[in-house]
Amino acid sequence: MSNQYKWINLSYLESIAEGDESIIEELINIFLEQIPEFTEGVDKSFTEKRWLELAALAHKAKSSVLSIGMEELGNRDLKNLELIAKELYVREISSKDNPDIKEIETSQQLEKNLRDYDEERQKWVKTHASEETVASIIDTFKTALTKAEEELKSEIRK
Repeated sequence: MSNQYKWINLSYLESIAEGDESIIEELINIFLEQIPEFTEGVDKSFTEKRWLELAALAHKAKSSVLSIGMEELGNRDLKNLELIAKELYVREISSKDNPDIKEIETSQQLEKNLRDYDEERQKWVKTHASEETVASIIDTFKTALTKAEEELKSEIRK
């Protein structure tokens, strides 16, 4: 398999498959099957302002894109999307007149988790937590997935 791609790097898949190209192809196909779930899911979650669902999808997608070597997309963009979605949920619950106990507890847990990050990251999330930032990250994510999909399909046609 080749690592001469702009969007993907299959080194990790090659290492866990120990060079077995049939396993690598199977893992690529699994990733390709996930793309609609990710793209449609983030669009729907964002449109419906379902912030916890969006955070969970970003987290799941992060693992998948990292497996095909999309380090920046996973470790920066999707991590930021996950954290911003959590912050937007916290803000939504804090502005509600009568949140239920589950919403309050979830919000408190998310706030606690967000405080586990260094001050600079916390400040960045609070400053950038907006629907505009979410839309921009989603656009970046979907564009990168389209490019990765092209490269992965060319890899399995070899």
